[in-house]
Amino acid sequence: MFKIISRFVGLFLFCYIAIIANTEAKNNANDSVKDDTIEWQLININYLSNSTTDFELIDQIYRRLKEISVKSNKYQLIFDNKYLLNIKQNKANLAANIHNLLHNELKRLNLIDNQQDNQNFMIETLPNQYNLNESLVLNSDYLFLFNNNDIILTYKNKQKMRKELESIYNQLHTVTLPLNDRYWPPEKNDGFLPIPDEFNYFFKGMLDDDYFKAIKLKEFNNIKLLLLSSYSLSGSPQLSLVSLSNEFNFIDRLELGEHFELEDGGVWNKFLIDKNYCITIQKIESPYDGSKKQTKLLNQTKYVISEKGVFIELEKQ
Repeated sequence: MFKIISRFVGLFLFCYIAIIANTEAKNNANDSVKDDTIEWQLININYLSNSTTDFELIDQIYRRLKEISVKSNKYQLIFDNKYLLNIKQNKANLAANIHNLLHNELKRLNLIDNQQDNQNFMIETLPNQYNLNESLVLNSDYLFLFNNNDIILTYKNKQKMRKELESIYNQLHTVTLPLNDRYWPPEKNDGFLPIPDEFNYFFKGMLDDDYFKAIKLKEFNNIKLLLLSSYSLSGSPQLSLVSLSNEFNFIDRLELGEHFELEDGGVWNKFLIDKNYCITIQKIESPYDGSKKQTKLLNQTKYVISEKGVFIELEKQ
């Protein structure tokens, strides 16, 4: 009987110690995620000019990655705060295709003179869902990942981007409400100030939107609001309303002004932001020849801004 009790106590202690050890291991893993962790923002997807990579593939990659958070510390690459990939420094030379991709991207970022600052790492366990190469490179405030289709994914330190956005925001001109189709499209003397194109993906823009300019509205319930002017890949002007938190984190984006070309005309947005920050958007089909076909209202949608800064569509009455 004594032996049975002794074995039971020993087994209990063994299990108890194992549980504690496992808990401590998990806590240590969580601590490693928190300590010295950098949050990264995707800012560019590129490939070599002689590559057969097509636009549709780039667009698919962007749509898949733009909602995924990426962080790193000295030992791990972290996706969505749950996929922890071990990394280690790699002193071997980069493969030729990776080296060429990186060289072109450093040149685009004016970091060629800083190539000696490159820190090469190797991802020890590759996640299938992201189709990544094992190489990872850090340089200054940038992180470079490589897709197996000879594509480079460029990330920038998100905290520094928020600081840069704060500095830009504080310099922007402020407009008063109501706004009835004002700044659509913006004119030369409207007071918009330029914003670096690398903020495109930060603002959840479409692939290769560019020529960003902005002006700000007065804050609404501690939510910062930007009127963001840009141009699509096709060259069409766009005007968006973007909401930001006090910490300059992106919250939401609503397209106010858009223009789509048709064979005999185009589809335009008209908008109104009233003094209570209620937003009305009308989508209108406008023919080139008004004598043959009348302008037609396709639909009208109203939005309000929630306390969290999200644009909420109101139900049609």
